[in-house]
Amino acid sequence: MTPLLSLSILLLGAASLAGAQVKPEVERTVRTLYERGEWAGVIRAASEANELSKDLYLYQGLALAHLGRLDDAEKAFLHARQTYPGDPRFALELAGIAYRNKDFAVAKNYLHDALRLSPADNYGNDFLASLYILDGNLEAALKYWNRTGQPLIQTFQFAPDLDLNPLLRERAFAISPGQIFTRNRLLMTQANLDRLGVLSSYQFDLTPRPDQQFDVTFRSLQTVRPGNVWLGQVLPAASGLPFRTIYFDHDDFGQQAINLTSLWRWDPNKRRVAIDLSGPVRLNPRLLYRLAVDARDENWDLRTTYFGRQGGLQKLILQKIEAGAGLEFGLTSKLQWNTGLWMVARRFRNAAASPFFANGWSFEQRNGLDYRLWAWPERRVRVDASARLQTGRLFTGPPSSFATTRGDLKGVWMPQSKGENTVVSVRMSAGRTFGTLPFDELFMLGMERLRHGMDCIPVAAIWIQKMDARRRSASQDHRDRQRQVDARVRARPA
Repeated sequence: MTPLLSLSILLLGAASLAGAQVKPEVERTVRTLYERGEWAGVIRAASEANELSKDLYLYQGLALAHLGRLDDAEKAFLHARQTYPGDPRFALELAGIAYRNKDFAVAKNYLHDALRLSPADNYGNDFLASLYILDGNLEAALKYWNRTGQPLIQTFQFAPDLDLNPLLRERAFAISPGQIFTRNRLLMTQANLDRLGVLSSYQFDLTPRPDQQFDVTFRSLQTVRPGNVWLGQVLPAASGLPFRTIYFDHDDFGQQAINLTSLWRWDPNKRRVAIDLSGPVRLNPRLLYRLAVDARDENWDLRTTYFGRQGGLQKLILQKIEAGAGLEFGLTSKLQWNTGLWMVARRFRNAAASPFFANGWSFEQRNGLDYRLWAWPERRVRVDASARLQTGRLFTGPPSSFATTRGDLKGVWMPQSKGENTVVSVRMSAGRTFGTLPFDELFMLGMERLRHGMDCIPVAAIWIQKMDARRRSASQDHRDRQRQVDARVRARPA
């Protein structure tokens, strides 16, 4: 190696070492300027550096944001993010800029990116939870708050006061002061309240406190009780008059969540009286009893749908009364089991000579499981699964047994970030029957007229061919429940 080449290598090494030694000096200078609030000085000092480190990029972008130059700050953070893709701070700051520009959807996307790199980041989780609170999406907010041990409840109050037995109310709410408001506590409380059925709508309001704790206010609207005002009695009952039907309901007898629902229909083709009484067992919101009676006198036209004889059946009359009792168990915040025993008596007139139309009575046991299978609260997607098993024994002529099984998957998606104006619902069902079932266990009545939604006329479809029939069912459940929670998005400390 020549002396000249050796001297060149030494000079290059010294220059590199000097650059490495100068870089910390530049960072200390920029940090000092930033702490003094000299934003222009921060920008000037950072721009004079030969190469920007992570911290220099961060201080440069923050100084631009402090001067109100949000577009320039965004460009600086985007360039820093491309240069240092593994640093979550730049995505967090980009979320802050998007929030200041009122673009909450973009802010949430940046926060999700940052939390993928640093799932336990306190600021990122708190910021994202606060944005979901502004959307009224409490479940999504709790998902991210719970990662950091928040929100810790300081006070819990009702507005207005809930008209329930104090012991029942205490048991229904899995939330109390001094506890962390977890997602599981929310789901358990919602399951209990929905099971009791005394509230038409409700929401939880979270208000942050200076000590980093939260005040929780439960706001609710109880179902109007007929005894309170005469309009509360007349209007619900008269809503079915165009369909020759009267409804009479009474909710929350004795402040114990004992509810009575009834239907009285005098349509000559489908007369019906149905009465249902339900309430908690020993003031336990996770265990409900149910007593029901349902009597029908219906005329059926099976000329084109019954293939047991030529020409089908015309003017078939079904007279049926069933009575039963059941229990509903809230096993967990996601799983519910219901079981019940039913006695059914039926009589047919103008029927064919077939086991499907045999007069008599039957004894049935009905079991069901409902499970919240999967949820993506950030996208407001939920999938529920249910299973039904009905076994029974017919006492008409030679006794015989029968069984039906059915499984359902229901998916619900609300594409808007807030509100429930648009709801996409998909249901898949499968089932099978075993043994010889009577006619009334095979038909699909379509949908009863919805009490709180669009009116529709029941349509009957009976398909009986080669002595093999399948029972199918379809239903929709659209609930208009809006939860709006007030909270502020706290600024990140410098």
